[in-house]
Amino acid sequence: MHPFTSLTLWVWFSFTVVLLPLGWPLLVMNALVLILLLIWKAARHRWRFVVWVMLPMACGLWLIHSGWLSYWITGAFPAITQQEKALTLWLRLLAIASSAQIWLQYVPTENFIRALFASRLPPSFSYLLSGPLLFIEQLQRQLASIKEAQLARGVPLDGHIWQKLVSLPAVLLPLVTQTLNDLAIRGAALDMRSFRLIRQRTTLNAPKDSYLQTITRYSLLIIMLVEGGIRWWW
Repeated sequence: MHPFTSLTLWVWFSFTVVLLPLGWPLLVMNALVLILLLIWKAARHRWRFVVWVMLPMACGLWLIHSGWLSYWITGAFPAITQQEKALTLWLRLLAIASSAQIWLQYVPTENFIRALFASRLPPSFSYLLSGPLLFIEQLQRQLASIKEAQLARGVPLDGHIWQKLVSLPAVLLPLVTQTLNDLAIRGAALDMRSFRLIRQRTTLNAPKDSYLQTITRYSLLIIMLVEGGIRWWW
């Protein structure tokens, strides 16, 4: 499947989930996505990312909508409808986050970048979208080298949690400085290659696309418009 097709499927799923009220359909969709995330062996490790994001969000929503913070400040409990809205919002975000992890596992970063450059988008816009993805591996290498250098200097990056928090600027400041310096170098290299002179570029190993997948993408966009119109009308 082309990366844009799978991305459109995820966008349609997320849009549909946002329109669902609190009820069995929303619960079933959450359950199906979570089960798929857990039974797919290649993506099973990504459940940790979902937990790390959704548990703090659940605590924040509970703090605001449960009535404890409102009672402590104003002395009045919120209505039950506010708690239901908070639960609905959390379930929608849970489904979106879980399905996003499935899409990230299904579509490798290299394939998505090649699809961007092989598309009809302008090269500058494609590079703007793929730039953060291209920086990830480089940032990981820079972060590892900075951490090793700071540990050799005696910075307690491997100590307890308070020492790590205090020593965090010793890692972030060199990382930001190196990243800003690399941006100037990358810009000069792109100018030397006449990056924006030619609109159409040839991409090696471009993902295969078909007319059927193109129709599928446009059909999903039309379905989203219809769903949004029905929800707005009713």
